[in-house]
Amino acid sequence: MKFITRSLRPLGMFLIFTFATWAIFGSIFVRNTGSSNFFVNILEYTISFENRFYDFRMGSQLNPEYKSPDIRFVKIDDYSLQKIGSWPIPRTVHAKMLNKLKAFGAKVVALDVMFPEKSPNIGNTSPDAAFAQAIKDFQTDGRRVFLAFTFAEEGEESLAEAPLEMLNDAVQTRNVPEVDMVARKINRFTFPIEEFVTTEVGLGSISNSDDSDGVFRKYQLIANIDTIYYGSLAFNSFEAFSGKKNTVRIFADATGELVINNKVLELSDMAETKIRYIGGEEVFPTANLYDVISKPDNDPEMIALFKDKMVFVGSTANGAHDLRASPINSKMPGVFAHLNMAHMLNHQYFYQLNNDSVKYSLCVLFIGMLIFIFVQYFGNAFLDAVVIFVILGICYLADRYYFLPNGYELKLFYCFFCFIACYTWNTFLQFYAAAKEKKQIKGAFSRYVAPTVVDEMLKDPDNIQVGGKKMDITCLFSDVRDFTSISEGMTATELAHSLNRYMGEMTDIVFDTKGTLDKYIGDAIVALWGAPLQIGNHAQFAVEGAIKMMEALPAINEEFKQLGRPEFRVGIGLNSGECSVGNMGSSRIFSYTALGDNMNLGARLESLCKHYGAQILISEYTLARLDVSQMKTRPIDRVIVKGKTTPVAIFEVLHKFHYLWADDEALKTFNQAHQLFMNKEFATAQAFFEGLSTKFPEDKPSKRFKDLCKKLHNQPELVTENFDVTKMTEK
Repeated sequence: MKFITRSLRPLGMFLIFTFATWAIFGSIFVRNTGSSNFFVNILEYTISFENRFYDFRMGSQLNPEYKSPDIRFVKIDDYSLQKIGSWPIPRTVHAKMLNKLKAFGAKVVALDVMFPEKSPNIGNTSPDAAFAQAIKDFQTDGRRVFLAFTFAEEGEESLAEAPLEMLNDAVQTRNVPEVDMVARKINRFTFPIEEFVTTEVGLGSISNSDDSDGVFRKYQLIANIDTIYYGSLAFNSFEAFSGKKNTVRIFADATGELVINNKVLELSDMAETKIRYIGGEEVFPTANLYDVISKPDNDPEMIALFKDKMVFVGSTANGAHDLRASPINSKMPGVFAHLNMAHMLNHQYFYQLNNDSVKYSLCVLFIGMLIFIFVQYFGNAFLDAVVIFVILGICYLADRYYFLPNGYELKLFYCFFCFIACYTWNTFLQFYAAAKEKKQIKGAFSRYVAPTVVDEMLKDPDNIQVGGKKMDITCLFSDVRDFTSISEGMTATELAHSLNRYMGEMTDIVFDTKGTLDKYIGDAIVALWGAPLQIGNHAQFAVEGAIKMMEALPAINEEFKQLGRPEFRVGIGLNSGECSVGNMGSSRIFSYTALGDNMNLGARLESLCKHYGAQILISEYTLARLDVSQMKTRPIDRVIVKGKTTPVAIFEVLHKFHYLWADDEALKTFNQAHQLFMNKEFATAQAFFEGLSTKFPEDKPSKRFKDLCKKLHNQPELVTENFDVTKMTEK
């Protein structure tokens, strides 16, 4: 068992550690490649937990007091829709909004709104022409407007090729020869109409995919459209706002990187990167659409809000159905993905390189495991638990106050999983080993003591110590008559077989009647009822056990007879009372037993069975505890055993193989005769006992009382106060 435990412990820890290490690398791989393969399928479930745990930690870092210095938001909210009175919003309203934002001094306006179809004319006025003119008017003095489009998914119609107008905002790339990122096609049903495209308006994709758990964490920054690399709404708006073109480097595995002011932003083969959220509407200064179009051109609040800023326009209205699950809000308007990405680009608020995050994640994993393995050698379960909690706490605090603020994506879920799983594994093995050892101890000790005693020992190890306590019990002593003579007539093997057969049957009866085996003394059996566990009327259980022993004996003797071996004749004595019960012996070797005068009396009663010709003798103390309606008894004598001065009434308990069991009339006659004897009517009693002796010549008690009645009748001077008491001079 110890070998298996020692082998399984390091093996399990190694497998858990290997999985955690593999998962840390795998989670980065999945995020960066966007591919679907065997590793993704294996890791997908655990990555969901890793992502959720990271979302929780990232959410705790948000500062609602922070306000973006250069990005503003115009929200198309329910209030604006109610005031404007129509949906979709007329393009004349969008034109008015652009004119107002120009008057307020906005530098870049990005509309998270799609214009894929023409608007019907209103009288002689074309809303499309008005909006197109507003775009042209805005795009002066270096200002830009950007409109949104999406990419075609599988089964959707796409444009045959990218319009030439998109070349104006194409992203500069530096490719490894003949290596391109995954190609995309433009959805023809979301691309702006030609009237707007020909105004030299900027364009930007807004297609983003969610993770396997339905949360939008990634953002497609650029896309390969017919070998033209084109930016997203946030990226193109950023470049227009900064006035600087940036170069994307593409590597041999089709992943890439964008470098801005010496800060590197890693991209997957889909040109996706993870959004480092700073918040929602609370961190981006906001105005609703209706207020923008209704304020005068010289409104100081609006000028202060929008002058020289990058402005995003998008819907927050409930009916717009543009709510998405994000790491910081389960229902966040989709436009905030663009706002947060634009903030990332403006301030180079990037995550650290994946390799650095992996490096620190592995360092946390290695150091934590080394500490845990070191502590394991002390073998202290409490210390193990304390150290695990300390490791988890230190890792969490280090992540919260250093790694997260500095943009490291520590894979704490896998580290925590490894620590907790290793601790759980070791704890399980310890419990398993302890349970196995306890089972082995119970199996071994149950061969010598009653299972109840073993259970009590294992339940409270403090009880396994030298000493005892006072308990009211019933003790049983049984002995095989003339065992010395029996043993002389058998070989050692035959004797051992016969004795084991007899002892096994008797011991099973003790256990079946809720008794406790005290000890074997050669051919003698000592048993207890009422200790170590209280069982109710222990005297009743004990006497029932004695009866079952006697009733089991004929079948055993029949087996012996078939084998040509001597039969066993047994005497049993029982007594009830208070004894000192517990583990007796030395501090190194002890046994569970009972001591006291009441135990001695039980032993004396067993030895008196032969003297009185009885098979089961009980004391008056045991009889007083019995339900006599459930059994048959008869009085035998009042006796002073050797070493005592007080007489004790003793009784015989009958069993179904006793010659008086089936003869209720004879038993009744014996009891009547005994009562006459006690009333000193010796002549009458003698006559009754005479009849019983004639009928049952083997009944030694009837013969004894017959002779005693005759003696007392003929010698009246012997009839003293204790005429019915027998004083024993031998044990």
